[in-house]
Amino acid sequence: MNLVTYISKYLPASLRSKRFLLDQKHFDLTSFKGDVSEWMQKYPVSEENAEIHLALAELFRRRGEFDKAVAVHEAIASANLAGYKEEELLLEMAQDYYAAGILGHAEVLLEKVLQTAGEEHSKIAFRLWLSILEREQEWGKAIALVEQFGQPGSGGIRLVNLYCEYALELKRQGDVAQLAKVLKKARRLTLGVRASLMSAELATAQNRLKESIKFYRDVLIRDPLRSDIVLPALKHLSHMTKSQEALSDFLKGLYQTQPSVRILEALIELNIDMSAHYWAAEIEHHAKQGRSKKVFDHWLDGVGSIENEAKFVIGELVHSRSLVRFDRQKCYQCGFQTDQLIWQCPQCDGWETLYSRYELKISRQTSKQR
Repeated sequence: MNLVTYISKYLPASLRSKRFLLDQKHFDLTSFKGDVSEWMQKYPVSEENAEIHLALAELFRRRGEFDKAVAVHEAIASANLAGYKEEELLLEMAQDYYAAGILGHAEVLLEKVLQTAGEEHSKIAFRLWLSILEREQEWGKAIALVEQFGQPGSGGIRLVNLYCEYALELKRQGDVAQLAKVLKKARRLTLGVRASLMSAELATAQNRLKESIKFYRDVLIRDPLRSDIVLPALKHLSHMTKSQEALSDFLKGLYQTQPSVRILEALIELNIDMSAHYWAAEIEHHAKQGRSKKVFDHWLDGVGSIENEAKFVIGELVHSRSLVRFDRQKCYQCGFQTDQLIWQCPQCDGWETLYSRYELKISRQTSKQR
C-alpha cells in the first residue's frame, strides 16, 4: 500500500478526492458505469490499486449492484494481497449478500468468519448473522448462534425474547411440552417479563390457575408499568379462584410503587372500602385528571350536589378522553409509538422497550417525587 493510499484511508470523507489515478488515467468512481469484468481484466487487483477496487465495490453496494460488488471483493480476495485479511473481505462479501437479500450465501461466509477470525471481526460477523436470523424468523437457529458464539450483551434481554419468539412458534405447532421447556429457559435469565407473561398464559390454558396468578404477580412486582397488560387477566383469575381479597391487598401495595389509575380501577371493581382519607384523596385526584370513567363515576357518586343528568353528560365527556381511547404504546429508547402491543421496537430494534405511554408518564412523575 503506497503512502498516498495509506494517508487517504484515514482522511475524512469530505477531504478525499472523488477521482482516482489508475494507470495514468483518472476515474470518477462516483459515476462509474463501465463493464466491471472488462475493467478488472484491464486493471488487475494489486497492492497499489486495491483501495480503488474497495471503493468501487462500496459504490456498487450503495447503488444496489450487488453482483458487481461481490465480483470486486472476490477479485481482491483472490489476489492474496499483503495487508488484506481474508476475514475482512469475507465480511464485505457477506454484507453484499445481506444487502441483496441473498441471506443463505451471507450465512455461509459469516459462519466461516466466526470459526476462523479474531475477536474484532467475529463480533461483526456475529451481529450480522444474528440480524439475518431475526429477519428470517429462524428463532431456533438464532438461539443456537447466541449459545455457541454469543458476544457480551447478546445473552440478555435479546436472548430472552428469542426464546419467547421460538416459544410462539412451538405454540403454533402444538408442541406444548417443548414450549414449557423453552419458557423455563427464558425465565432462568430473569430479564424482562415476557417469558413470565407467556408462562402465565400457558398455565391458564392448562387450568393451573394459582400458578398463573403467581406468574402474573411476578410480572407486576418486577415491572409495575405492565399493569395495562396484566390486570385484566389477574382480575379474571382472582374471580375464578375466589381470591379477590388477596388481590386487593397485593394491588394496594403495588399502587405505592406505581400510582396508576388502572390499579385504582381494579381496586374499585374489587368492591373494597375506599372511604379512608388516603384512598378518597387518590380517587379525587385521578377523577379530576379525567383518564378513567370508572374512577370518575365512583368519585362523582360521592358528590351529592350534582344532578343525575349533569353526571351523565360530564361522565361522557370524561370517557371521550379516557385511556381507553387515547393511550398508546411508546418506546422509551427512541420514542416510536403504536396502537398495538409489540415486543420489539421496529425503529430501534430494542426488545421489551414499548410501554403504555400513560404508565411511563406516571413512573417518571413518581420518580421525581421521591
